[in-house]
Amino acid sequence: MSSNMTGPVGLAEAHRRLEELDRAVDATRLALSRLRDCLPPPGLPEQHPAEPGRAVIEIPDTPYDPAMWQDAEDEGIGRRRP
Repeated sequence: MSSNMTGPVGLAEAHRRLEELDRAVDATRLALSRLRDCLPPPGLPEQHPAEPGRAVIEIPDTPYDPAMWQDAEDEGIGRRRP
């Protein structure tokens, strides 16, 4: 501390600043706690809620019938097959 902080006025200022710091630390801890409450527990897979009004469409893992693709064009991707 500088020499002007040793008198009664300087000590009062130091106490005021420490109280401000203490309040700021408390506010930061509260903000961090709120942020932690918004996060899922560690180790859980991330989940994204569906947009309101839009249904989730599940796509099966079973292969599609190849006949469904007979007349489809390849859109220029890859080489053409005879």
